[in-house]
Amino acid sequence: MKEIYLNKEGVKARIHEWGNAQKPIIICFHGLGSTSLSFIELGHLLENEYHIISIDLPGHGKTPEFLKEEDYGMPNMIKWIDKIVSNITKDKFYILAHSWGADIALHYISTHPSKVIKAMLLDGGYYIKTDLYAYNALRSGMIDSLQKEIDYYIKDFDEYCFDTLQEHIEVEKINYVRWSCLLEEASRDLIRVEEGKYKYHANSRTATGTVKSMYHYPPDSIYNRLPISIYLLQSTLPESMNEIRETLVEKFKSNTGSKIKRIEGAGHMLHWDKPHEVVKEILHWFK
Repeated sequence: MKEIYLNKEGVKARIHEWGNAQKPIIICFHGLGSTSLSFIELGHLLENEYHIISIDLPGHGKTPEFLKEEDYGMPNMIKWIDKIVSNITKDKFYILAHSWGADIALHYISTHPSKVIKAMLLDGGYYIKTDLYAYNALRSGMIDSLQKEIDYYIKDFDEYCFDTLQEHIEVEKINYVRWSCLLEEASRDLIRVEEGKYKYHANSRTATGTVKSMYHYPPDSIYNRLPISIYLLQSTLPESMNEIRETLVEKFKSNTGSKIKRIEGAGHMLHWDKPHEVVKEILHWFK
């Protein structure tokens, strides 16, 4: 694994890289609150077959945040992504993207379809904010508006604070169905140290810009412009979300013609919960 810092054409980003530069390229986009190291296990499992490049998105990991909230909007984000991609390769490539990263992937594909061979989405690209809010409005205590979701992330990101790194690791462990040394390394990457306290790497400004972007530039606004070269792996945990998941997945499938597969026993971070199943699907889809 290599850690690279890119600083060209007015863009700065940290990138993690696995595999041989002569192999086919997979470019990875992580979800809100994650970093490029969220793909660490997949990178190790795929490095003999592919050249895997994972990017810290703006305001995440070691990549600087955007100065203006509106810059997280998809038009600017896609321009930023394309500058990074253009510095990485002039060849066509595959995309592997999780959650918010999957939304970005779809917008990138709709803008630059000739650059992408195929894409695999990890439980993302089909969550539509307005549909989720409408569904949640019928259930007490759920996030049912844009402002409530923004308020949630402001508290979640800015108040995340521990006295020791190990306290953070223990909290991370309970969120997943399995654990490993590599997942622990990725979890350590989620932390910055400030005045002796262990805080979350991303802040509420980044979260606010990101959530607003997903709301104002929903994936379903570009479904009709997407090629049939997309494969979505869908989470199945928690079971309480399966009803709305199935509704949104059916909408995604019927409007894009994409291939869908449920990953049983996997939560939203399904590449952490079921890495070997995900790798099996990647090897088949990208062959």
